[in-house]
Amino acid sequence: MKHGLLFLFLFFFLLILSPLQAQIQRAYVEQPNTSQRISVVVNDSHVMTVTNAPANSVLQIFSLVGTKVAEKRVVYNRQEFALDLPVGYYIVRIGDQTQKITIR
Repeated sequence: MKHGLLFLFLFFFLLILSPLQAQIQRAYVEQPNTSQRISVVVNDSHVMTVTNAPANSVLQIFSLVGTKVAEKRVVYNRQEFALDLPVGYYIVRIGDQTQKITIR
């Protein structure tokens, strides 16, 4: 009888412990480094400045309907591009990061 109760206690203890172990493992999942967020800024002269982009990455500019309107290669950590695009809103994608820009 004692062995049966001990077995039941051990079984329930392990049953309760397994979800806690899974939560502990999820708590230590490494998050991507957000301090190196890519910055894209467009000034009034239609010059776009890109900072913190990885070397030799491809910058793509899309209209709001999804048409690719420009593609540039980013070579340096901080680089400027003159844009020959009409006034409006655009989506910029560099790698897996996207950002909305406005050309005025």
